[in-house]
Amino acid sequence: MATFQNVIDDARVLLNDSDKTRYSDALLLSFTNQAIAETKRIRPDLFFGTYSTALSTYILSDTFPLSSEYQPYVHDYIIGRSNSIDDEYTLDGRATAFLQRFKNGMIGI
Repeated sequence: MATFQNVIDDARVLLNDSDKTRYSDALLLSFTNQAIAETKRIRPDLFFGTYSTALSTYILSDTFPLSSEYQPYVHDYIIGRSNSIDDEYTLDGRATAFLQRFKNGMIGI
């Protein structure tokens, strides 16, 4: 099973940040935790049996709580949020597109 570190490292490849110079692990972990919270909001069925349990804040070594088929959509969320903090004018459309891909992927469109 993948860890949060694995998911973040995979997203870094798409962000062209494999050497970890543009985004810190802490920032990308924050975005990943936000993606999990958003997933729980739009797809509570993925958390069956634990929905009433408060969502915890995960650390890098924790096991990723979603099956591997949802990891690409979490990558999209991480990329979208990362792009949204870059130059707001040139990357705004790209950030929006990645965040929309996350949402569409999670709801099955």
